[in-house]
Amino acid sequence: MKRLKTIQYLFTLALLAAGIPGCSTPNVNPPHARANTGYVDFYADSPEELNWDVARFDDQTQSFKSVFSELEPVPNGVLRLAFAPGHHRLRATFLNRVIDQPAEVDVEVLDGKITPVRLTLTAGGTVNVDTKKESSGPTAKGRFGRRTKFGSDESVMYSLSARAEPPVAYQLKERMFYAH
Repeated sequence: MKRLKTIQYLFTLALLAAGIPGCSTPNVNPPHARANTGYVDFYADSPEELNWDVARFDDQTQSFKSVFSELEPVPNGVLRLAFAPGHHRLRATFLNRVIDQPAEVDVEVLDGKITPVRLTLTAGGTVNVDTKKESSGPTAKGRFGRRTKFGSDESVMYSLSARAEPPVAYQLKERMFYAH
C-alpha cells in the first residue's frame, strides 16, 4: 500500500512537471565535436516515443539538478547532452511512463567523444493511477460553475536500468547504430 502511494506521488510530480517548460541543456547535435566538450547519448531499446528527464548530481549542493526535461519525444530516439570532460553522476527517467524509480549511472565524459548510455525498461506489473480534472464554465442552469472529474486508469509500471558503454568517436546522432 505504501509503495502504491509512493508511485502515485511520483506520477503526480511528473504530471505537475507537464506545466513547467523544458529546462537547461538542450538536445545537441553539432556537425563536429566542440573543443573541451564531451557528449552523452541516452537511448532506450523501446520502440515507443519517450519523454526524457535527466539530472546531474551537483557535489556542492549534494543534490540532483535538472539538465534536460521535455514533454516531447526527441528526434531519432536519441538524447545527446554536452558536458565538460570528467566524471558525472547522472539520473534519468521518462515523464510519459510510470517508473518504479529513476536510473542512476556514473559516466566518464571524454573530450570530443560520445559516451552512449543505454536505458532498459522492464515491465514490472500494473498500477492504478488516480486522476483529477477541474474545469469551470457555464452550467445547464445558465450560471457559472466549477466541475471536478475523478478517474482511475490502470497503467504498466516499469523498472528502469542504465548502463554506460565505452566512449566512441564523435559523429552525428543519425549515424549512431542505436538511432531509429
